Amino acid sequence: MRRMLIGTAIGVIVALGAGPAAAQSRSRSVQARTPTEGMWGLGGSIGAAGPSDAALQNGLDLTGNLERYLTSRVSVRGQVGASWWDIQGHSFNGTITPLFATGNVVYNWEGGAIHPYVTGGIGVYHFHASETGAQDRSDTEAGVNGGGGVEFFFDRRTTVTGELTYHKVGAFSSPLATFQDGSFWRVGFGLKRYF
Repeated sequence: MRRMLIGTAIGVIVALGAGPAAAQSRSRSVQARTPTEGMWGLGGSIGAAGPSDAALQNGLDLTGNLERYLTSRVSVRGQVGASWWDIQGHSFNGTITPLFATGNVVYNWEGGAIHPYVTGGIGVYHFHASETGAQDRSDTEAGVNGGGGVEFFFDRRTTVTGELTYHKVGAFSSPLATFQDGSFWRVGFGLKRYF
């Protein structure tokens, strides 16, 4: 019994001594934070867009973005995306395809592996209309956007992203109708890589 107690005590002392030594070796191998000033981020996402106009149905949304970090917390981001919305409630069928290009400022907070962020900026929104019985036509409008999201780091340079943004855009026209509100909500989930 006494030998077992002595053996346990020695084991605890060795374990306690090994803890700080392991922590020191980990602290020496800690790499620079991500993101940091001068880094780039390249990402893409898939999701859904919900148009504000009642004559348009929700649709699939795809986006890609390129980001440049001015500091570890602030970046500028260029984003391009497209959605596909079916027309409803009219005497004709068709699809509206908004293509957008936005320029935003992004501010993120570090929470270990989780980085929440907010974003806002301006954009150009190109609405392409394909309607039954009419020639295709496009209309381009300016707009603003804002929202936020979260990045989850699963390794030092790769994240899973989730984002919700609102895009405020005015009325636009198609060959057969005028849509009073080009605004939409967008939710997307994707991947981002830092380099």
